[in-house]
Amino acid sequence: MITGHRVFVLAILIGAVTALFALQHWIWPHGRAPETWYEQAWSWGTLIWLSALIPSVIGLIGMLWYRHPRDLDDVAPIPQLVSLRIVSRGENVEAVTETVRRCQREMARNPLFPYVIELVTENPDLQFDDVDIVTLLLPSTYSTPNGSLYKARALQFALEHSSLPDDAWLVHLDEETQLTSSGVKGIARMIAEEEASGELRIGQGAILYHRDWKRHPFLTLADNVRTGDDFARFHFQHRVGVTLFGLHGSYIVCRNDIEQSVGFDFGPVGSITEDAFWALRCMEDGQRARWVEGYLEEQSTQGVTDFIKQRRRWFQGLVKVSLHAPVKRRYRLMLGFNTLTWMLAPLGLLYTYAHFLWGFPVRGWIAWCANIALASFIVLYLVGLKANLDEHGVTNRLKRLGWYAAQVILLPVYSLMESTGVAYALVRPHAGFHVVKK
Repeated sequence: MITGHRVFVLAILIGAVTALFALQHWIWPHGRAPETWYEQAWSWGTLIWLSALIPSVIGLIGMLWYRHPRDLDDVAPIPQLVSLRIVSRGENVEAVTETVRRCQREMARNPLFPYVIELVTENPDLQFDDVDIVTLLLPSTYSTPNGSLYKARALQFALEHSSLPDDAWLVHLDEETQLTSSGVKGIARMIAEEEASGELRIGQGAILYHRDWKRHPFLTLADNVRTGDDFARFHFQHRVGVTLFGLHGSYIVCRNDIEQSVGFDFGPVGSITEDAFWALRCMEDGQRARWVEGYLEEQSTQGVTDFIKQRRRWFQGLVKVSLHAPVKRRYRLMLGFNTLTWMLAPLGLLYTYAHFLWGFPVRGWIAWCANIALASFIVLYLVGLKANLDEHGVTNRLKRLGWYAAQVILLPVYSLMESTGVAYALVRPHAGFHVVKK
């Protein structure tokens, strides 16, 4: 069935590929073929553009597979207890408080399941008197048997000290991740389906980043690629049922006994991107994944430096997961390959800029593959932008057109920022866990 979403994806893809070919013909209308050996070698450098082809094709399949739900309002209440588990160092009290209050408001509007808000924090002053909030205070002296750090340490502490029953469900939230009505309904539907089938799969859905749009429009646009990727690669893997590309740390929906069986005590090597490490361990233990309808909301970083450091941490963590996760190689293969293509991004970007100044007409098959890969990258941003515009309530066509134009114009800048994060990780790796300001 050709839905509006699929028409949008195909239209952007076809339009982008056409525009790329037109631009390349304009730049090299009558270019000569390479002649000398170093010109030949430079010309074959275009093969680096193909490194992103496989993830791009998988992403396109995921986007075309996706269908917006039209019946979430029909979701019935469920009896299962759900913990909205928020992990925070407690330094940003305002953000945590806002997230807690948003959770309470959304649950009051959509009382689809009994719930408790579990706040895991190191700050003893971050306390709430509400009956629906349980604070799990993480002592500075607490350590895990394997020496896990950062968020993994906090999550392991929560597993050991929470009083939740085994058949309760967990929804993992970062301190700035907030519930929405659609997210509550999607979570309720997933739990009902998993309890009925007995599969008890791990779920994850899409996250939007429009909440601080007015204050940080530039960085909100930069993070639209993350929402687009949720509908692309992440949607694909959850339809297949295997977390090929890991998981986000937020909007994970899992039953308590499943999470208890795996735990988060992975040691220092699994503490940078503990979500991806945990996802592979779950696959190794026979657990499978699924998609959750509805959105949750976050906000983008507040500065370009934090944006770059965030990407540096993700890259470093995924390298460690790809190399060291104690799971079968087949579970690490796609994540490792995707991380490798990410590592090649700075080199590919430099080659592209240089190719504009000193390049030759690109071989036909390479041009087609490279343009499809690049066009799919454009689609990611615009699909993410559309979802955020829709949820943010921007309906004026002229304003929407302006945001689409800004997104396309700024794509080279965002590509440079993403590549800088990877290059920064390679040149100056960071041993700790950088917490971005939001």
